[in-house]
Amino acid sequence: MIRPLLQFLRLEHIRNFMTLFSSSALAQGVSLLVAPVLSRLFTPEDFGLVALYLAILSVLSVFSTAKYEQAIMLPRDSSAAVHLFRLVLIISLVFSAFTAVAVLLFNSRITGLLGNSDISPWLYLLPLSLLLHAMVQASTFYANRKKEFKSIATTTILQNISLNSVRLGDGFLKITGNGLISGQIIAQMVAAAYLTGKTLTRIRKAAVGFSPGEIKKQAIAYLQYPRFNMMLSLTNNLSGSLPVFLFTWGFSAEVAGLYAFGYTFVFRPLGLFSQSTQQVLSQKTIESYHSGRNIFPGLLKMAGRFFLAGIIPFVIFALWAPDIFSFLFSDSYREAGTYLQILSPWLFMVYLSSPLSFLPELFFRQKKAMLIDLIYLVLRFAALITGIYLGDLKLTLILFSGVSTIVVGYNLFWYLYLAKKGSSNSVGNVR
Repeated sequence: MIRPLLQFLRLEHIRNFMTLFSSSALAQGVSLLVAPVLSRLFTPEDFGLVALYLAILSVLSVFSTAKYEQAIMLPRDSSAAVHLFRLVLIISLVFSAFTAVAVLLFNSRITGLLGNSDISPWLYLLPLSLLLHAMVQASTFYANRKKEFKSIATTTILQNISLNSVRLGDGFLKITGNGLISGQIIAQMVAAAYLTGKTLTRIRKAAVGFSPGEIKKQAIAYLQYPRFNMMLSLTNNLSGSLPVFLFTWGFSAEVAGLYAFGYTFVFRPLGLFSQSTQQVLSQKTIESYHSGRNIFPGLLKMAGRFFLAGIIPFVIFALWAPDIFSFLFSDSYREAGTYLQILSPWLFMVYLSSPLSFLPELFFRQKKAMLIDLIYLVLRFAALITGIYLGDLKLTLILFSGVSTIVVGYNLFWYLYLAKKGSSNSVGNVR
């Protein structure tokens, strides 16, 4: 029994997964330890403000890379990947400059539309956040291509430690207007300095000369990413940010903050887990698919294992989230636990489906994925607006959770269908 376990742990993709997952677990362990302290240093309105800032960043970040960073994994030629990396940096520099001009000219108008005047001074830092985000994203995909999973893991830990250190320090000393946002920006700086620095060093050693012609060539070769993936990511990110925008506008910054606090408490660990899984799984699955192997049985087995591993924690949260939040974070955040009870079916489906979300790209089904996300956005918007119009927060959350669970559940089955159908075609072609 011990020998098969050791052989299993020696598998390359298992080692890579454990490297990324252990770093994510450590990072989230730190976040969970400091969360009770942060909840007593900052108000729900403070969390609402950082949630609004991150929602804006999430939506605009799509344009700062045009999603070309996702293509870095694909070329067989290493020099093509380098030119794609450079393309992302150029796009991000141009878009960040454009954003800086827009904020300088229209700050008051943007603030008025968002419905929270406290966001105004922080908008001036958005261009920097967008540039740092693009640098980290491009570097992460390049490191993933090179199987530098230890570098990605170290980045996760450094980013999380710096984020929580600044937030704790600012919470006690009150140096900036909102330490939750300043911590986010400094954490981005740390991550970009470490991972992008290592990536640029690898590129210099590879001695791939800078060529505008090659950059243009790769931009054209992977034009489907800004055409389809950018719109897909935009609708996806806007869909994810929609509750924060509309809760701020339709209810209050406090409601948005409670939603964001509860969502972050569960979704951030889920997100890092899914990201770690997807980074390793996508690399292994793409490699297996190109070798003509059947990828469906492995993916189906993985989904089943995730279901068994996650069902009990999610049921516990669905039953006792308000009591857990009241005990850990004070009675001020009990309502955030109530929100989570309602949202738990959707979050469970996200946990199951997210690691497989790269499959539409593998099988060139980005157009359908974009259409599904567009429908998802419209349904979620309709659910939120209906609840806000009726002035019933609980109904708003129920409608939002219901449509989200249905669409994400459909995505899960569609991903597995793509893997089954695509594997049959691949194996048939090899034979």
